[in-house]
Amino acid sequence: MITFRTATEADYHSLAELKWAHAVEDDRDYGERNVEGVNKEQFCRQFEDFCKRDSGYTAYVGCDGVTVVSAMFVYLIPKLPKPNGKAQCLAYLTNVYTAAQYRNKGIGSALLDYVKRQLVAQKCELVFAWRSDNSVRWYKRNGFVEADDFMQCVLCGE
Repeated sequence: MITFRTATEADYHSLAELKWAHAVEDDRDYGERNVEGVNKEQFCRQFEDFCKRDSGYTAYVGCDGVTVVSAMFVYLIPKLPKPNGKAQCLAYLTNVYTAAQYRNKGIGSALLDYVKRQLVAQKCELVFAWRSDNSVRWYKRNGFVEADDFMQCVLCGE
């Protein structure tokens, strides 16, 4: 059974491994050069250190038992107060990734639903994400619409 939660420090190495796997796939699928000449262990340490700092990002994870199999990072952007304004922030969604052997099972969509519920509880107006050509259909299936070069999903009105 897959469970969803906010990541803890104990998850940071697994998150770094997922980020590395994501970069390797982008190199293969999009002709990028993310990992060429990069030491994996050094990168993972750098990624873990970034997570340990107060970077402002919150990582959400989907876990199969204790194994992190899916992750999403969210950065909240506060809105200026507005008289009678209901929304207090916007959210930037990034590093959306599910391990290859867990794909096409609804895990990423279920994690995104979990994240959206967390954001609504924080009075977040909308969530946006930069998209790749391959991600547009998935975002649309999950309530997002295209807005120029990114995708957005309204969570609560002003």
